Amino acid sequence: MNKFFGAACLAITMSATTVAALAAEQQVSETRAVDARVMKVKLGGIIDLRVKQGAAASLVISGDQRYVPKVVTTQQGDTLLIDIERNRHIHFGGNNKEQLRAELTLPNFNELVSQGVGSTEISGFSGEQIRLALDGAGAVTLASRYRNIDANLGGVGSMTLNAPDCERVDLSLRGAGRIEVNGQSKLLRAKLGGVGSLEARELRADAVDLNMTGLGSATVYAKTNANLNLNGLGSATVYGKPANRKSTASGLGSVSWE
Repeated sequence: MNKFFGAACLAITMSATTVAALAAEQQVSETRAVDARVMKVKLGGIIDLRVKQGAAASLVISGDQRYVPKVVTTQQGDTLLIDIERNRHIHFGGNNKEQLRAELTLPNFNELVSQGVGSTEISGFSGEQIRLALDGAGAVTLASRYRNIDANLGGVGSMTLNAPDCERVDLSLRGAGRIEVNGQSKLLRAKLGGVGSLEARELRADAVDLNMTGLGSATVYAKTNANLNLNGLGSATVYGKPANRKSTASGLGSVSWE
């Protein structure tokens, strides 16, 4: 009798645990209010964001049913704020199913400030200028056509920028991470003061202006003009054999021409 009772209790406990686990992993989606005025996003919390171009503005938050209601979305004029409720601590435990996701569709887009943890992808847009700032931890990927790109990596993570036909690409690395750029631009201007690397060999730039004061490396391509100033422990490699070249290096910095 005692054995039967013990087995029954064990079965009930296992069943309850299974139901709780299934409930915890149940995926839900919520549509949030947003309109076509939005062109800027400020992102916080532990959220993966996908921004794509579309005629009608829309925003869908999806993920574990326990956490989706904790995502706060607020529109202030042309700026959309996406974050987690204050005093809410979310621990995903390495389970990708629990990761929160935001799918945002907008007619136009020109600014992202990411202060949280997660990845952001921006695709399908075209315009005069875009500003990107990664001040948290994560990754930003840009696959759009802008004439001018301003990107600032002040946190920890990576940026991948596709620049098919640019007038200017301005980069700043103050944190720790990696910036990769490909495409074509008349001017690449970069300031590297943190710890990390710039991979811009695949960006065919007419002119390159590079200033390095931190610890890291840079690889660039210059067709006609290259101006490099290294003051630290970094190293730079320049491809393209530009006719006009100037470089200064102090400390343990070094420049090589390929």
